Amino acid sequence: MRFNAQLSRPEQYIGPGGFYSSRDDIVISTLLGSCISVALYDLAVPVGGINHFMLPESRVAESALGAESAKFGVNAMELLINDILKKSGAKKRLRAKVFGGSTVIALKAEAIINVPKMNIDFIFSFLGVERIPVDSYSVGGSLARKIYFFPHDARVLMRYSGSGASGIAHREVMYSNRLLEQERN
Repeated sequence: MRFNAQLSRPEQYIGPGGFYSSRDDIVISTLLGSCISVALYDLAVPVGGINHFMLPESRVAESALGAESAKFGVNAMELLINDILKKSGAKKRLRAKVFGGSTVIALKAEAIINVPKMNIDFIFSFLGVERIPVDSYSVGGSLARKIYFFPHDARVLMRYSGSGASGIAHREVMYSNRLLEQERN
């Protein structure tokens, strides 16, 4: 964790496959392309956190990555929910804000899996099944997003980022290739 002088508080950055929750007055940040981040919070405590996942679920029934991997949406959501509950949050009071799902990697053919659409469909379905209300969202499009989440009051600052999009696209291609390779082994 580093101190963010602009925001006047400690900042915890999370990358793909990460999640973090806190009851402290901090900021949690991430940079998204086709990945999804959910800011989940219970203001009665107050407690909140975010995750950052690239795919809804593993394509292999018993993945070598294990059921505890936050690299996949279904696991990332359960891990974040459970982490917030451990910090005195209550599932019936949880609320969400959803971000990401941009098309930063050009789809070269119809046969290519549309990861952003899969992620967006998954997260809204998951939150609906779990009966977690969505207070706001910013999904889709073609620009990367930088997210700053304040778990103490559930405030989010988001900015679009056109610069660095090629770096995000490269990172996402490398990350998805690693996931697919791990699933094959």
